[in-house]
Amino acid sequence: MSVQKFPVRIEPIDIAGRYRHIRPQPQQPNFAARIEGVDLTQPIGPEVRAELQQALLDFEVLFFPAQPLTPEQHVALAAVFGELAPGAFFPRKDGHPFVEVIEFDEKRPPEINIWHSDLTWLPQPPNGTVIQITELPAQGGNTAWASLSKAFAALSPGLQTYLEGLTATHTWEISGWRQALEKYAGLQGLTDALRKYPPVSRPVVQVHPESGRKVLFVNENFTRHIDGVHFREGRGLLEFLREWIVQPEFVYQHKWEPHGIAVWDNRSTQHYALTDYWPHRRVTQRVTFNAFGTTPTTQTTRAAVVDESTATA
Repeated sequence: MSVQKFPVRIEPIDIAGRYRHIRPQPQQPNFAARIEGVDLTQPIGPEVRAELQQALLDFEVLFFPAQPLTPEQHVALAAVFGELAPGAFFPRKDGHPFVEVIEFDEKRPPEINIWHSDLTWLPQPPNGTVIQITELPAQGGNTAWASLSKAFAALSPGLQTYLEGLTATHTWEISGWRQALEKYAGLQGLTDALRKYPPVSRPVVQVHPESGRKVLFVNENFTRHIDGVHFREGRGLLEFLREWIVQPEFVYQHKWEPHGIAVWDNRSTQHYALTDYWPHRRVTQRVTFNAFGTTPTTQTTRAAVVDESTATA
């Protein structure tokens, strides 16, 4: 009997042959690349823009050396990769509706330390995100990313085929969003949110529309169940996939420096923000982007379901 085991054969991307204006430095094979030599405080020319877009497809997460960005520069960097998107539930930087500010400290304990892709319960989840860490604790506060394409490629052919025939239901109801909405808007807010954002079903295995890679698109924060199978079977599959996706072979953990910058593809990765620094302070600014050609909007996900005039906090 033949048994498929690690390692999976990986053909390295031909960086020298593909890139002329930037030189990605992968931190793992074909994953999580550091980009040197790009001054993000200056306008980005068309050749560099095109190569940055290609690098995100090739490596799924990009990192830039620390360089403090103004909100305008942060937004301009996100616009390299797609149309500006409203993002999630967090407060906005004054005067900059696309820049979310995520602050955790002694009075606001960190609460997003769970593996997830962002907003997979939306009819069209965001393509990706650009973040900058503006305040960092003395130790800790790293972020980890998992490659959903690597995780799929390492599965046995039989399981790949089985999973490709399945769909799963995603909903914000099983995440911390439910508690946040109840806090801010009460039971009426929960009812309005369910009406505005009902559960969605999407394939367990998706084909990335630009890279063509197959990815495992389930996560423990928003995927409620596998559709059309016995609940025990579905529960077992989701538990297996949760553990499978975050194996070290598929995960890169990034150590931040103040004003470090990262861009990730939300369609092919999950991420996890470590909370080992509490009660110390960590501040992230982030801008989310959708696919090119979609209609930009400044309405936040919170504003779509919460009546601010009656919100309790």
